[in-house]
Order: sequence, then structure tokens, then C-alpha cells
Amino acid sequence: MKKTIVILIVVLLTGNLRPLKAQQAGAFASIDSNAIMIGDHLNMEIGIGVPEGFDILWPQLADTLSKHIEILSKENIDTITENDQIVLRQRLKITSFDSGFFEIPSVVFHFRRPGDTALFPANTNKLFLQVYTPVVDTAQDFKVIKGPVSEPYTLKEVLPWVLLGIVVIAAIVLLIWYLRKRSKNQPVFRPRSRPLAPPHVIAIEKLEELRLARIWQQGRLKLYYTQLTDIVREYLERRYGFDAPEMTTEEILEALRHQKVNSEVTNKLKSSLELADLVKFAKARPTALENDLSLDHCVDFVNETKVVPVAEDNPKRNVEPQMGEGK
Repeated sequence: MKKTIVILIVVLLTGNLRPLKAQQAGAFASIDSNAIMIGDHLNMEIGIGVPEGFDILWPQLADTLSKHIEILSKENIDTITENDQIVLRQRLKITSFDSGFFEIPSVVFHFRRPGDTALFPANTNKLFLQVYTPVVDTAQDFKVIKGPVSEPYTLKEVLPWVLLGIVVIAAIVLLIWYLRKRSKNQPVFRPRSRPLAPPHVIAIEKLEELRLARIWQQGRLKLYYTQLTDIVREYLERRYGFDAPEMTTEEILEALRHQKVNSEVTNKLKSSLELADLVKFAKARPTALENDLSLDHCVDFVNETKVVPVAEDNPKRNVEPQMGEGK
């Protein structure tokens, strides 16, 4: 009981000292509470008040104030000016991990008066702190320490991981697809292919390009007839569906007979193909008229056998053979 009374008297005398005014400098310190449980935190405020124009040397505090008092954190220094007086304050968070009655020692500030080089000390008031320990009832049986209670995961907790998994899987799939494309020297993105023009349109365009190239006029007869027959064979393959590029002249004519193509236009094609065979395999030298006529016969064959669209008022058929095609 006497010990408690002494503590209260000391606190009342020292706990709330404030900086001196006028032309004096005074340091002060205070704490939120004079008693805590072991390990608890409390705030401590230190500061100094000086007239304007004084220089202050702030104390460099380590992690402890004493053997039993530790500093957990420090806030920034606040400055207040009032009535030609400057007050500097700093809040500390302190604790103690020992039980007992401890003195919080004074903190020493230093200041310098205007025009003076000498430093003068200013000590804060001493403070006292009682640190208690929890009361343990040793008569009670020891209780088993319980482990942490497991809680089910919520959708909010799981959703980010699910989305991350989806992104990772998608990235792996894209990487594999990209590497396969690169290994096959294929473009990553293919341009959208345009639909092919009708067979007769392509054939006529190529035949006219061959005419304008004037290849046979340059003496390259074999090349001229090779390109001429290739154009016709490609047309036949697309128009009738048989493998004309790999067939002989006789096989092509036989396939056309099965298609019941008009004999007149078939004979035109026959004369051009047979003359081409003579040039390519027998080194024949046709006349200029025969060269031009062979190309004209091929143009006539394409025009006579091409497929033209049927008028929309005839829903039973999609195509209609050109005049001269015996169907």
C-alpha cells in the first residue's frame, strides 16, 4: 500500500511537466499510462520548448530507453509555434517484456541560444512504469492447447487462383501452337483466302496472258505449247473433276466423250493437244498460223464448255451448260 502511494505522488510530481516559457528552454516527457500488462504497448511523448531562434539538437534514441523499456516505433517530430515559443514533440511507442516497477530515464536535449556557440542540456522528467504479469491459477488443471480452426475457402479467395490457372494453361497452349507453326515454317496468322474465280474465268485470263507473252514468236515453241496444254488441263480438272494433268491426250479425249461434250469443240481441243505433243516429243515446227490457231481453239473450247449461272426463276438447277455442250 505504501509503495502504491509513493508511485502516485511521484507521477503527480513528474508526469505532466510542460516546457518553460519566456526566455527559458525546458524539456518534457509523458506516458499514456503508468501501468501495463507485460508485452502491452503504450505511447510516450517527449519534447522541448524553446524561444524562437534557438537551435535544437534532437536526442538520438536507440531501440531501448533502459534495460527493461524498449522502443517499438517513432513518429515524425511535430513543431508548434505559439507566443514566441517553439515546441517540438515526438511520439514513441514503447513496451516492456519484464515484470516489475521500472524507471523510464530522462531524455537529454541540447540547445544553443542565438549568437552563442555553447550547447546547453535540457533533461526531461523521469517517469515510472509498473508492468504486471497475468495471474495464473495454479490450482486449475492444465488445458490442452488447441490448434488453429480451419475455415472453408470462400469463392473470393479461390477465384483469383482459378483465373490464374486458366491464364497459365492458355499461355502454354498458345506457346505449343506457336512452336509447332515455327517448326513447320508456317505463318502464325494466315491471310483470309479469297474464293477462287470460276474455272473458265481463270483459264481465259491465263490464255490471254500467254498470247500477250509472245513466247512462240521468240522461238520457244516447246515452252509455248507446254504452258498452253497446262492451262487447258487445269481447266478440265476443275470443270469436269478428272485428273487431266496426269492423263495423256487420248485419255483426256476419252474422258470428254464420257462427258458427252460437243464433238465439234472436242475436235478443236484434239487438234491443239496433238500438235502440242508433236512439238514437245517430236520437235515439230508448226507454222505461225498453226500456233495462233491452237490457242484460239483452246479459247473456243473453254467458252463452249464453261458453266454459266442459271436464272433465279429456275430453282431446279444450279448451273446450265453453255450452247455447244451436249448435255
